[in-house]
Amino acid sequence: MTLWGLAIQTVAGFFGAHAAASAAHEHRFGFIGHSVAGLVGGALSGAFLQEAAITIVTGSGSLNPSTGAEVVVIHILSGAVAGGILTLAVGFLIAARSGGTPEA
Repeated sequence: MTLWGLAIQTVAGFFGAHAAASAAHEHRFGFIGHSVAGLVGGALSGAFLQEAAITIVTGSGSLNPSTGAEVVVIHILSGAVAGGILTLAVGFLIAARSGGTPEA
């Protein structure tokens, strides 16, 4: 695990959370809520999925080495996706608890 990978995924989680919230209007729960959920999702992704995310294998099962640029893009995408998933999960839980859709 690298510290810069964790930082990249945490920041990408922030942006992924806001992208997911803008795509699913009915599950919004506020700017601060989206920000916190995205930062937490990105940080968890950076803490637990860094090594797994950059491991790329070929069709025969041999390890395919990644370039530096590929590793950065993989960190950005995995952090953004994790932040978006956590934001939508929290939005779904809030909607389920309130019996409808949360306020915009």
